[in-house]
Amino acid sequence: MLVKLKEALEGLFKAAAKGLYRVGLTANGATVLGLILAFISALTFFLGARNLPLTVGASALLLASGFFDAVDGALARISGGGTKLGSLLDSVLDRCGDGLVISAITLGYLDSVLLGLPMAFWGLTALFGSLLVSYVRAKGESLGVQTAGVGLAERPERILLIAVLGFLGLPELGVLLVAFASNFTAAHRLIHVALRLRS
Repeated sequence: MLVKLKEALEGLFKAAAKGLYRVGLTANGATVLGLILAFISALTFFLGARNLPLTVGASALLLASGFFDAVDGALARISGGGTKLGSLLDSVLDRCGDGLVISAITLGYLDSVLLGLPMAFWGLTALFGSLLVSYVRAKGESLGVQTAGVGLAERPERILLIAVLGFLGLPELGVLLVAFASNFTAAHRLIHVALRLRS
């Protein structure tokens, strides 16, 4: 969904990437920096649970992490094209970042009950769905079916859901929404791939 917005903002990301490239940042460096920011965000979400200033700070850090995830591809193109190693690093570290943030919020709000179910349930469901979204895309692409842009909750949407609700002091609701949206997206992508393979 937000892949379309990302494409529309490609010029902005490219300009930002050029500036970052001039100061010596590489695509892999941006990927690693994104993970570091995600880790600090996760730690702040955990330590600052129910503390609005810290939760707002954690949300800002999460958005910064998402920014570097968005520009690492542009940096790779500016520097002559990405590498297989860079692609691997990007995919793995993105999953690490997702897991850190969702786990930290889940643990920070472990005593919460949402829709009659404990926070642990929603956190695990959100992690499960987030991993499935990425797995179905990877498996679909290995079978020759593109799934980028298919579904409601790709990684940018998941980051935005948690960050926006984090700014409101409700990151646990962000995880709840990610739990629903990511599993719906995984199912949507699975159906999309299955239909393409049958045709």
